[in-house]
Amino acid sequence: MKPKISIIMPAYNEGKHIFKNIRMTRDIMREVGIDTEIVVVDDGSDDNTLGEIERAAQTFENVVTARNPYNMGKGMALRTGFDFSTGDLVVFLDADLDLHPAQIQTLIDVLEMGSYDVVVTSKHHHDSQLDYPWSRKVASLVYYMLIKALFSLPVRDTQTGLKVFRREVLQNVFHRMLVKKFAYDVELLATAVRFGYKVYEIPVVLDFKRDLNWGRIRFEDVVSILIDTLAIFYRLRILKYYDSERPPMARGKNSVLIVVRGCPPTEDVVKRLTIDSNTHIASISENKTCVRSDVMYFPTDEHFNSWIQTNGTMFEIIGFLGAGYLPVGSWVKNAVRNFHDPDVIAVCGPLIPGPFSNRSGKVGALLYSSFLTAGPDNYLYTIKPIKAVKKCFMDNVFIRADVSIRERMGKHGLSIDNGVIYKVTSEEGLLKYDPDVAVSKPIPPLLFPYLKMVSHDAFSKGKGFINSEPTAYQWWLMVPVLIWLFLFTGWMILPTNVYTGFVCLYLLIVFFTGLSCFDIFSAPLFMIGILLEHFIRALSFPAGLLAWILKSGED
Repeated sequence: MKPKISIIMPAYNEGKHIFKNIRMTRDIMREVGIDTEIVVVDDGSDDNTLGEIERAAQTFENVVTARNPYNMGKGMALRTGFDFSTGDLVVFLDADLDLHPAQIQTLIDVLEMGSYDVVVTSKHHHDSQLDYPWSRKVASLVYYMLIKALFSLPVRDTQTGLKVFRREVLQNVFHRMLVKKFAYDVELLATAVRFGYKVYEIPVVLDFKRDLNWGRIRFEDVVSILIDTLAIFYRLRILKYYDSERPPMARGKNSVLIVVRGCPPTEDVVKRLTIDSNTHIASISENKTCVRSDVMYFPTDEHFNSWIQTNGTMFEIIGFLGAGYLPVGSWVKNAVRNFHDPDVIAVCGPLIPGPFSNRSGKVGALLYSSFLTAGPDNYLYTIKPIKAVKKCFMDNVFIRADVSIRERMGKHGLSIDNGVIYKVTSEEGLLKYDPDVAVSKPIPPLLFPYLKMVSHDAFSKGKGFINSEPTAYQWWLMVPVLIWLFLFTGWMILPTNVYTGFVCLYLLIVFFTGLSCFDIFSAPLFMIGILLEHFIRALSFPAGLLAWILKSGED
């Protein structure tokens, strides 16, 4: 029996050509007798790309429409497309058709005859035929030399956009990836080789259609590619991040209810939530104008809790998603797989800052997720290895339905306070953190919008400090206060060399943390932002404490 083929075509602002290119790809596959589905992913285009993809899906059989809610990068678009695909073999094909789809047949033949797991096309193969600007050839060669030195991959070209994979490879590798844009190819292939999959390369025919020599790649993108590549090496060789085991995906379909705070999610997000799972969606919002017919609606938490006490047995797992947050990747499926372990009561993931469209937004995201600003809780804002944890946010958590009611949580070693779930027993494994259960959270950009958020957060934590949960790392809330108190008063009570040493040590820690963002353009702002955030927290946190004391005195 011939394997089913899925072709994933990521598209960004390809509205002028995408319908024609889908039709050409479909016709060529029919001519060679390949049973093919074409999954076309609109990566948050701001032209008519989505409309043209939907027109193609209505016109032709086996054309599937997928979409990212905003421009998340080619790597993330391919992950989205994979979630919507069903083929035994998965082909990556650039939507601009610089690489002609007639070459897909050759890739599939080589994959099956050679017992390979991955076959890629290479511009550096001696039989390749290239209509390609010389500047891109030089850049490609230099990048190949860097990749060879760092990863020793068995291929000479990672970046050419035509590749074929056995589905098993992507199932095992895709959810471990962190890079969303240009360097995703390197991460994907390096991780595949790490797991022992066989990779082979063949020549390619490339007809470069872009008007500019560099196409859509800017100088800033080149710097980003280099930084991401070094970060991949660091995670692969030093941290061993990709080696951490994940639970296997569930074979059956668990009955899941997703509760979205605020207005119901958009059509794009609903499709992502319900793909390949028995998922229902509910919304808790006082705004009656944003009700959807396919989403259950509850005006308040009390209405939902009353309903779930009676109807909770309809579901096995209940997930909660904060207002305005966007699921990343196979959010539901990645969470559900963890409940195969009967000891797991709840599964959480990080609230990754994003999206951001400029440098100040990126710096705000870096500050929000840094250890120097978030402290021991920074695993809740960034990607960390899978592990048991002591706390998480209700904005991104899945709970077994039979313990999702507040009154039942305490019996199972969990408590909830002000939107945060805490593990209150010493029993391990109740609350599990999975980096693949991630959602994107909008963060204000630096300077004033971000610092205003910081001030409000520190003030509110100061007001609730006395009554806060004892496992919430309260000591970290005092760190900025102590740092700036020492900076202002230490010179009066300590020897000059001790005070100077402390100041230098603090500035060195900030400096090297800034460099750790692997972005030479953002690092200076990142360092300044750390100093400003510590200063704002040092003022706002005591102010919140004082407000609580004054209110207690009045009561």
